[in-house]
Amino acid sequence: MLNQEDNKLFTSIGPGTPMGEMLRRYWHPVQCAEFVTSKPTRLKILGEELLIYRGASGKPVLTQLRCAHRSLAMDYGRVEGDSIRCPYHGWLYDATGQCTAQPAEPEGSGFKEKVKLKTYPVQEYSGLVFAYMGPLPAPLLPIYDVMMDEDGAKGVAMRNVNCNWLNCIENIVDISHLAWLHGYTFPAYGAKKVTYHWDRKDYGMDNVMDIEGIDDTHISCYAFPNVNRFAAPPADKGGELVKSMIFRVPMDDSSTMQFYLRFYASDKKSINFQRKTEQLGVYRQLADDWWGIDVGDQDRMAIEQQGTIADRPNEHLGVSDGGIIMQRKMLRESLELIAQGKDPHCVIRDPAKQKIIFPQKSSMMEQRQDHLNYNRAFVNWNAAAE
Repeated sequence: MLNQEDNKLFTSIGPGTPMGEMLRRYWHPVQCAEFVTSKPTRLKILGEELLIYRGASGKPVLTQLRCAHRSLAMDYGRVEGDSIRCPYHGWLYDATGQCTAQPAEPEGSGFKEKVKLKTYPVQEYSGLVFAYMGPLPAPLLPIYDVMMDEDGAKGVAMRNVNCNWLNCIENIVDISHLAWLHGYTFPAYGAKKVTYHWDRKDYGMDNVMDIEGIDDTHISCYAFPNVNRFAAPPADKGGELVKSMIFRVPMDDSSTMQFYLRFYASDKKSINFQRKTEQLGVYRQLADDWWGIDVGDQDRMAIEQQGTIADRPNEHLGVSDGGIIMQRKMLRESLELIAQGKDPHCVIRDPAKQKIIFPQKSSMMEQRQDHLNYNRAFVNWNAAAE
C-alpha cells in the first residue's frame, strides 16, 4: 500500500509537482492529427490550459491557451498564416509564441518584442500529435511498432476517463483482472491454473500470464511511464492478432485522456479516427456479457469506480499485484534520478534505441474469436474493421 503522502506524490501532476515534472520529460500525444485544423482548440494536459491549431504551413502549433494581454482564451481567435490573433485586442502571436503585432500600441513601440507566449515542441506521427513539455534538450520520440505499421487498417481514437492517471496506469500491469473483469472462462479452454509474472525491460515491463492447458502465454507490455501494448482478437477469423496500444495522458489530477492505436494487416490500406466523450458512471450495457457491461467500457468502469483518486492507503496488495509494486518502484526510482540531475527511466536519447518492437503472444485472444463480445468492442473503436 501507499501512505497518504506517497499517494498524493504519485497522483499530483500539475506544474511544479514532482510527478508532474517527471511526466514532462516524456513525449505525450495531445490530439488526433485529424482533429487539428485551422480552428483553434483548447486542451488541458498535465494541468496546463493549452491551445492547438494547424497553421497555413500544415504544421501543428501548441501554445498556452490565454493571451498575454488580458488572459482571453484564444480558441475564439483566428489563425492567420502560422500565427494566431486574439479576438479581444488583436494581438498577434507567431508559431514560436512571439508577439508580432499590437494594433492599439504606438507605432514603432518595442513592447511586442517583450511579450511571448509559452509554446511546446510538437511532432506528428501515425495519426497523433505528440508534445514535449519538459526541459530542453528534448529526448527522442519513441517509435513503437504500431506507430510504424502502415500497410493495413489503422484505428486512431481518443476518449476521456474520469479519474486520476495512476488509476489508469496501474490497470496496465494489473493483468490478473483479465481473468475476471473480461470474463475469460479458462476451464472452457482446458486450463486449470493461471500464474503471473513481470519482467523488467528497457522500455518498461512485460506482463506475462501463463495459462495451464494453453501452450502459449499471454503477454502484454508496459512502456514506462504511461503506455501499454497488447493483442486484441483477429479482425478476420483466422487472421493475425490485432496490434493495440493505449497512451494514458493526464489532463489534471481528476481526469485522463486515453489515445488508442490499433492496427491489423490488410490489402486495403486505411486510417480511421474517432473521438468519444465519456461521463462518470455511464457505461454501455451488453446483456450477453458476463458482467452486463460492454467490453469496451469494462476497464473504464473498473478504474473510475476506484474513486477519482484510489484510496491506496487502505488497499491490500497480494502476490498477483506484483506488477503494481514493480511499477510504483519504477516511479519512485525515476523521481530519485531526476533529483540527481539525470533522466528518469526509459527516456530515449540514442537513435539506435528509438524504435521499439514488442512481443505479441496471446492464444487466449485467438480463442475468443468466436465470442462476439470482445470483437464488438474492437469494431466499435475501429470502423475500418467492419
